[in-house]
Amino acid sequence: MNHTTRLACLSPESAAAVVDEHDAYFGAGPSNTVRQDGNEVVIDYFDKRWPLDVAEWAAEQGHATDSAAAAVIAAL
Repeated sequence: MNHTTRLACLSPESAAAVVDEHDAYFGAGPSNTVRQDGNEVVIDYFDKRWPLDVAEWAAEQGHATDSAAAAVIAAL
């Protein structure tokens, strides 16, 4: 069973960059995906490491704040 969480990014452009760059960098599969919804990244996951990786990477790249990434991690 998959779960969904959302990562608030700094702007719609940042969210688009997370989706584009993260899929290219980490890959995605049928059970772990990311998509953009405005300035948020919707993270659909089976493996809890996936949203952790997405949130951490987005913060490191400057697309999301540390507190936004921490909110995703705390929700896991």
